[in-house]
Amino acid sequence: MENLCASCYRCNEFKWMKTHGIDPVTGKLTLLFNPRIQNWYEHFEWINGGTHIAGLTPFGRVTVLTLHLNNELVVESRGLWMSWGWHPPTDMG
Repeated sequence: MENLCASCYRCNEFKWMKTHGIDPVTGKLTLLFNPRIQNWYEHFEWINGGTHIAGLTPFGRVTVLTLHLNNELVVESRGLWMSWGWHPPTDMG
């Protein structure tokens, strides 16, 4: 139950039951970012004008890669949301 989080179908396919991933910098098995106890802005930043997410820490890097946070569909969606003034969010804790 502690690994449950609401997400769209596509994002949930990437997450499934994963709780860890391999950090590409350290090569170590690392926990995914936990939005219930960690601050988004300590572990991630918006890049490429806001269409992509970059991991700043091992937790962030592993989460971006493991959950495919910059997959083609979501990057395209973010660009559209930006044109409507909906993105990037300002309340990511």
